[in-house]
Amino acid sequence: MFSFKNRSGIILFFIPLFLLLTQVFIRVDQFYISDPLIKWIQVVSLWQQNWTTESVLYPAKHLDPLFLMSPLNENFVFLNQDRLIGQYPIGFTFVYSLLGVIPHHFLPYLNFIYLALFIHLMQKNNFAIPVIVFAILGTVIFPLLIDFSENGLFILLSAYGYYFLLQAFQTNQTKEWLLGNLFLGLSLWLRLEGILLFVSIQMALFYLQVVKRKETFVKILHPIRYFLFAIVLFAFIIWNYKSYTDPLGTRHLANFGKFEKTIIDQIQIFISIIFTFPKKEMWTLGFFLQSPIYLYTLFKLKKENLQSNPTLLFHILVIFHFLIFVAITSPNDGLTLNGRYLAILVFPLTFLLNEMFFKIQNQKLIFYSLGIWTFFCALLILIVFYFSSKELKKLKSELSNFQSDLIVTTSEVLSGGYTLDLISKKVICVRNDFLVYYFYYNLMQNKTPEFLLLYVKKETMGTEDEKDSYQSILREAKANGYTCSPSLDTSKIMSQKCVRTDF
Repeated sequence: MFSFKNRSGIILFFIPLFLLLTQVFIRVDQFYISDPLIKWIQVVSLWQQNWTTESVLYPAKHLDPLFLMSPLNENFVFLNQDRLIGQYPIGFTFVYSLLGVIPHHFLPYLNFIYLALFIHLMQKNNFAIPVIVFAILGTVIFPLLIDFSENGLFILLSAYGYYFLLQAFQTNQTKEWLLGNLFLGLSLWLRLEGILLFVSIQMALFYLQVVKRKETFVKILHPIRYFLFAIVLFAFIIWNYKSYTDPLGTRHLANFGKFEKTIIDQIQIFISIIFTFPKKEMWTLGFFLQSPIYLYTLFKLKKENLQSNPTLLFHILVIFHFLIFVAITSPNDGLTLNGRYLAILVFPLTFLLNEMFFKIQNQKLIFYSLGIWTFFCALLILIVFYFSSKELKKLKSELSNFQSDLIVTTSEVLSGGYTLDLISKKVICVRNDFLVYYFYYNLMQNKTPEFLLLYVKKETMGTEDEKDSYQSILREAKANGYTCSPSLDTSKIMSQKCVRTDF
């Protein structure tokens, strides 16, 4: 795949190796929290239940029949047709569940394969070595590949889909149309942005061929351009409607319709995605703020260059249309990595960067300023990953001191801290005080003799609900026949052991 006859081949070999070493250093096989944890649990649940249901494994299900006290983040799992399911698509979880012979916690290390294939595609398009380095290490691509997610496979499939449709635009070969349709069709089973990219490409083709070249409208309606993608999309819609009663699937169910958003809210989300916007905790790191060389490339493109080069204009049009679609449809700003919704644009943007790179490189001050800033952002993201992993290890170490047949928390941070053990341990999260009566009712119904209640010692502005729930559990314990007494405390966690002896 890579040539070692020159320095460039060696450099490109070491980029995937660097990803692998970064994952080992962070111990990504133990870095399961938030959405990577949900994805892992979905995969393992499919495997252990022999693909008979998408319901996630929940050992305390008998104590929570309505799935109101799941230990997992309630934004990532939800009740659907009497099942507790995760929001991540079957296209991702099913593929990884087939790899059951591999210890599941090692699955994130497969991402270096996707990166190697992505780099191979860039080489195939004659991208300069520094351009490839910028595209991988200087964008959201690299951090998205560190932990366990669908992003590696999605980026690869969408890039190959884009490549083949670009070839089809240039050569009008049936094979290229079919392959482009197939790869982008498969990508939409991983993330819905695959649909937006396909539509963006078709709109660019319409402009170039009908508006600009004055070709007949009938020509671009040839079924070879659409039918394979349409078949895959139709199968996707039917599966989702039958499985979840929503044609766009679990992601759409989880992310759309939960929150009311104004036009101003949507504008703020888009600004956060493309550049930055202040949040309570900090300013966001959007796509072009993290990778300003791409924004500078767009500014450097001359109108006359685009008019004389239809391929460059094709890339520009796709990027423009996709940005509009993201501005209109994005449910949030990507949360932890704000440029994630634009990761699919790295490949088309890199065509433009490759075209303009040596002109930018000749502007020494600007080039080195952009390079230093990009390096700083990449380093900052890696530092965040490292310290997040370190804090998670500390939390897991403290939680290992607490043993009980039933663990009860009032914080998703604590319950989620059990990470991979959540498929075998009975852990529930009474995240609101109005759940306390429901909690005790189910304890009574199941004649549960004891539980261990955990609470984070340090109170912050965002823990009022956790404190109220904790106090309500202790207050109602006596009324329900339980005696609670202080148990083991650690530096961050205190516990109460609650026992009822008359069951």
